[in-house]
Amino acid sequence: MKNKENWLIIMFASAYISISAFEAVLILFLLYEIYLIAKRQIRLNGYLKLPLFMIITPSILSSAIYGKPHEIIGALNQTFFNITYFARDIFTPSFELFKKVNYTIVLFCSIEAVVTIYYYFNGILKPIWGGEFEIGIIFTLGSLSAFTLFLLENEKRWRYLFFVLFLAFTFLVFFSGKRNPMIGLISAYTLYFLIIIKITNVSKKWICMLISIFIIITIVGIFYAVEKFPRHKNMVINLVQGKELTEQQLNEFSSARWEIGKKGVEVIKKDVDNGNILPLLIGHGYAAGERLDPPSPVGRSYESIFLISELINIGLIGLVGIIFLMYRFFKFAITVKLSEFNQIVGLPFLVFPSYFLVGGIFSGMWDAILPLYFLMFGIAENYYIKIKQG
Repeated sequence: MKNKENWLIIMFASAYISISAFEAVLILFLLYEIYLIAKRQIRLNGYLKLPLFMIITPSILSSAIYGKPHEIIGALNQTFFNITYFARDIFTPSFELFKKVNYTIVLFCSIEAVVTIYYYFNGILKPIWGGEFEIGIIFTLGSLSAFTLFLLENEKRWRYLFFVLFLAFTFLVFFSGKRNPMIGLISAYTLYFLIIIKITNVSKKWICMLISIFIIITIVGIFYAVEKFPRHKNMVINLVQGKELTEQQLNEFSSARWEIGKKGVEVIKKDVDNGNILPLLIGHGYAAGERLDPPSPVGRSYESIFLISELINIGLIGLVGIIFLMYRFFKFAITVKLSEFNQIVGLPFLVFPSYFLVGGIFSGMWDAILPLYFLMFGIAENYYIKIKQG
């Protein structure tokens, strides 16, 4: 492909339209990337290199050793495909590239918003494909892109449009009523504001006003979610009244994660008691929840807190890799310093992984579109390293 930037546009477009189309485009891109790696035109480097390999290696090994043959595909999709991160050097990061991708995201999120509202009035809460969790992912990134374009746009009518879209996309995240997307959205914007507040040639009062607007939106959104979903409301009431929560209430509020976590602890305890060193180190592989005793109440994964679920799936090596990934990501992102205001154009892609790393603490950080987000983080990483170096 002569204009390599088109890969990004095609991948984002396909990701919003159809998961099958996205996976087909992603596989073609990975084949292209592997070819360039073999030709030594891509180097395996970057801030996230070591933690990614610490995650990918035990995932594939454990799935190959303990899993069924078809489960290897699941392991590849969940972890190995994230080597897209190393394709970051294919692209030349620039203001124009990020602006084009931001426009693409806002355009397709606008279409997704129309479809989501249509489905809602027909009794279903979902975007074009996927369910309520995909609503959180799609519209959190859409919110970040719309907010960034609002800040960068000079023409009033476009500024108003991007601000309205920012409000709409942000509201849809809270409208989903899911805790993890709300936590992910808040963590991404917290990181975003921590970066822009350090810009020396921008009014701190203006930035504080933007932060205040977001805080108000967040408070309203959380209040709406608590009122709309009884399990949230009941939890808040019990906590305020100081009542001791029963296991049934914990399960109801946590979407059965309390019970799932208990089953996961039993699995880990059995491995420790039986001296199963290899599974403790590299995990039991993809779809372990269907093979182990006791089985996971939800099937493939012991989806509770990531410390339990990831220890079972990818072992101690993989779990340390995830924690190291969090450390490397936040250390890099927090230390980014902008010399000009228009350099915020790449911030949606720099901060968005925090949606998964923080928001996914209780549901797992893995998503089908994550390889594209890691790639965009890698391109943003190159962009901000270049700015730092002057």
